[in-house]
Amino acid sequence: MDPVANEFSVLEQICRPGKQDDARVVIGPGDDLALVRTVAPGGDVDLQSGSLLLAGVDQLIDGIHVSLKDVGLKAAGRKAITRSLSDIAAMAGRPVATLVSAVVPVGMSGAEALELFESMKQVAAHYHAPLVGGDLAYHQDEHGVLNCSVTVLAVPPSDGAIERFGSKAGDGLYVTGKLGGAWQGAHHLTFEPRLAEASMLKAILGERLHAMIDISDGLGRDASHLVERSGLQVVLEGELLPCRDGSDLIGAVQDGEDYELLFTASGDVPEGLGACSVTRIGSIRERDTADEPSVLLLHDGEEHDVSCSGWEHGAK
Repeated sequence: MDPVANEFSVLEQICRPGKQDDARVVIGPGDDLALVRTVAPGGDVDLQSGSLLLAGVDQLIDGIHVSLKDVGLKAAGRKAITRSLSDIAAMAGRPVATLVSAVVPVGMSGAEALELFESMKQVAAHYHAPLVGGDLAYHQDEHGVLNCSVTVLAVPPSDGAIERFGSKAGDGLYVTGKLGGAWQGAHHLTFEPRLAEASMLKAILGERLHAMIDISDGLGRDASHLVERSGLQVVLEGELLPCRDGSDLIGAVQDGEDYELLFTASGDVPEGLGACSVTRIGSIRERDTADEPSVLLLHDGEEHDVSCSGWEHGAK
């Protein structure tokens, strides 16, 4: 019998970098969103002037991403939309539209299904990503739980989307907001996707903004993605991590569900973007050897490998 699949090991195989055979694919699997070039009239790919579109899909599953009986349909619908919008922020994109496909429990009434979709519709409209289509089905198995699959479409900045793989040795590592304890409190339900902040960063830093990702799986694990296609290493300085009230250093590194922006940049970076704080928490450097950890945490004079520290959905 095959061993139980690990979420990240499977994704690593799916998202392995490789040459794209289709010229329309500008950014393929492995980043927060894909970037594709639309087909020009007549069916030919116009590589010079064709429009660019960011596209991505994510899921919200009862018992994994939320506890529906504890949070209710309205909050679940909000999170289903905002967690996908956070991926748009990670690439400094501008939302265009949303599609939702949901499989709901056998016992969910029509009124409840409408409440769920109305919540998603209102949240999507609030962020200028109108809900333009989707599908609804009912489980046949009485044990089937709510599963919402949300697809988002967006346009990148005129000078290009921010990818997660562009970090350079000597870059500073920065994070918006605070970290840790998001799942234990209300933050994972009420967070604001950092769409405006990402646009401000792109406008202020320009080409000095080298790489960006949103933190959903934990600081340690998501920081490792920034250097996974390079010979670079992330160095976190423990005393600099901005911990959310009630959290601590360990929570800040591994709790996940923060949906804050983690980015690398050169030169001066603002300490805030509107009401949102920006904190330098480390740096990027060359790895001396290939077997060195991709993410090191420096704390109390000691080094800790936190490359895999984070939240894995369904892990025990």
